[in-house]
Amino acid sequence: MRVSGGTRTTNTPQAAIVLAGGRASRLGGADKASVEVDGRALVDHVLAAVEGCGEVVVVGPPALARTGVALVREDPPFGGPVAAIAAALDVLEASVDETWLLACDLPRAARIVELLGDATLPDEADGLALADLDGRIQWLAGRYRLAALRDAVAALPEVDGASMRALLAPLRVATLPDRGGAALDLDTWAAIEHYRSMTDTPEGLDTWVAELATALDLGEPDVPTALLLDLTREAAHGITRPAGPLTTYLIGLAVAHGMSPADAAAATRRAIADRDG
Repeated sequence: MRVSGGTRTTNTPQAAIVLAGGRASRLGGADKASVEVDGRALVDHVLAAVEGCGEVVVVGPPALARTGVALVREDPPFGGPVAAIAAALDVLEASVDETWLLACDLPRAARIVELLGDATLPDEADGLALADLDGRIQWLAGRYRLAALRDAVAALPEVDGASMRALLAPLRVATLPDRGGAALDLDTWAAIEHYRSMTDTPEGLDTWVAELATALDLGEPDVPTALLLDLTREAAHGITRPAGPLTTYLIGLAVAHGMSPADAAAATRRAIADRDG
């Protein structure tokens, strides 16, 4: 089943599970969670996205210890994502109704939380996750009912080496289309370098923004360059390439009429997601 975004619910997840204990074989065994993009470790992008949760559990090595975050290790180490989920469930309070379930290599985790947090989890569903343009469910970009996750783990004969599909496919997982690439994961060096090249501000761009602002008699406006570049890419990817510059123009009009850049960005992202809703 697919659902559409709506008014933010009051029962968004009270907890978060972040999986960061894999071997990262496609990165030559590097500590993927600690790889830096946009000036901070990948795992810290994810943790920032869920900082409002009462309980946050990271499953991974000791180097990922953070203040206010529970750190556990799957048994056995490198036993796979299902073993990691089982380890996290062991330390979450029984009173928690829902939890985020996120991989550690999601630089746009805040967008995932925004998209799925703005949607209503259907009563008949066990979870809500993003799905790519081909309809494939992104299991580790979702929110799930904790009781359903516990039952799913208990139903497996063994968690060591079990696949995410074996764990979650039996559940009733509703989906939202990920048209803007919120669930983009960085699991190879090529993907990391490509993402870095997309997010780095081109040399001289800030100078051009200042020069153009002067030419347009705008004084010294506070231009959210990184935000606008990101939204332009999302519109070009999720709608069509010419939509990029038109999108930023319309955002400018909205801000000129009193909307904050953050609110304009959120409305734009909802509109992109709703195109396939």
